[in-house]
Amino acid sequence: MERINIVPKPNKTELLGGEVEVASLGVQTSLDPALGSEEYILTLDESGVQIVGGSEQAIFYGRQTLAQLKGICPCVKITDKPAHGYRGFMLDCVRHMFSLDEIKKLIDAAASLKMNAFHWHLTDDQGFRMWIDRRPSVAIEGSVRRASEFGSLKEDGEYGGYYTSKQMKEIVDYCAERYVTVIPEFDMPGHCSALLHVYPQIGCKGTPVEVKTHQGIFPDVLCAGKDETFEIIFDILEEMLEIFPSEYIHIGGDEAPKKHWKTCPDCQRRIRQTGLKNEEELQGWFTNEIIAFLKSKGRKAIVWNESLKSGLIGKDAVVQMWMDPKNTCVDFANKLGGKVIVSDFFHYYCDYPYEMTPLDKTYNYKSVLKGIKDSSTVYGVEVPIWTEFINNFERLNYMFFPRFAAVAETGWTNEENKNAADFRRRFKSYSATLSRIGIVAAPPHDWNPPALSRAVGTLKFMNSNVRKKPENK
Repeated sequence: MERINIVPKPNKTELLGGEVEVASLGVQTSLDPALGSEEYILTLDESGVQIVGGSEQAIFYGRQTLAQLKGICPCVKITDKPAHGYRGFMLDCVRHMFSLDEIKKLIDAAASLKMNAFHWHLTDDQGFRMWIDRRPSVAIEGSVRRASEFGSLKEDGEYGGYYTSKQMKEIVDYCAERYVTVIPEFDMPGHCSALLHVYPQIGCKGTPVEVKTHQGIFPDVLCAGKDETFEIIFDILEEMLEIFPSEYIHIGGDEAPKKHWKTCPDCQRRIRQTGLKNEEELQGWFTNEIIAFLKSKGRKAIVWNESLKSGLIGKDAVVQMWMDPKNTCVDFANKLGGKVIVSDFFHYYCDYPYEMTPLDKTYNYKSVLKGIKDSSTVYGVEVPIWTEFINNFERLNYMFFPRFAAVAETGWTNEENKNAADFRRRFKSYSATLSRIGIVAAPPHDWNPPALSRAVGTLKFMNSNVRKKPENK
């Protein structure tokens, strides 16, 4: 089956005998409610192409498969459905922004790979990238930092910008046409320096906070004890819900230091009034307030796995695992039946060089976390890219592809049908699809560096980009 080079690999492929010129065939589609909502059957033979799907979305996926069948092709029947319901990619547009045209190219690639979620990281310490009509200063002032000092990538002068409501809606509509859901992220209570720059009064100290110029974990977090904090958050969320119709909204929850909460009279009063034990439980309470607000609007939350430390998060939230040494996500799944999105830092983060995360390491990572008793609690997989060290689309493409496609295959293809060597072969064919979209992947000789190159490359990257001094505040 050398000429059936589909990415992601279909889960069942039957050769029917003979071969045909694909371009000469007519295509007929039909719906079959007996099939799953993302399940399709594609039959290609001398009589033409038949695509039967459980929904229009499933037929769309069948067409993505057909688009990769070129020239003279064996007659074939493909019966296919995804391994996981959630198959996403995350783009950080805070550290460096990307144009709508560039984002659309990534969405086109995701759709061709049968991904169904675009996690759009829009707020962080280094900028607030969403226009909010109710609070315009959040974007006008909170989007601008005085410089960019991300390791070896240093850029003098102000860096700013945000996406207008019209632009964000344009991306939502573009995604919807391709059966991709946009899940925006408003990170809180940490990673909020840009918001605190505009509203310092909702920090514990109430003192001015700068929009950060470099990466890191910063002690200034939203004050959980002040009611005004929630008034501002809910205003922003209310408008986000008008722009983004997604069932889920990502509300962050990672890397939130408790230093200021421990000495803040408002936070300590909140702890006493709500009967909490400590500051970790305060974050759980804070997060549950946001979850309850979203629920009142008919929406649900996704949170990073640090949110589980409090022990207060219920299974209404989906938890995204990125670095979880204590296996809190496994406990969340096993004890509560909670859903987990897997985006492991050591295997799926594409902002780190191939020397640190070779393609095969990404591809071979098993999406069902060790210790998970019920595989259905793994909601799916996501491939993230953070852009501290990426300031142009060409570099983004190089870092993202082919690892982006490797995670897409893990999300779609059953584990027993996967093979790294076969994936590499098929991706070389699939790269032509990317070229037509306008994406150039990393060349094959960079995908899996030899051991010595890996060691040298990792040391070089860490020495160039890891900050030597901690933040002193």
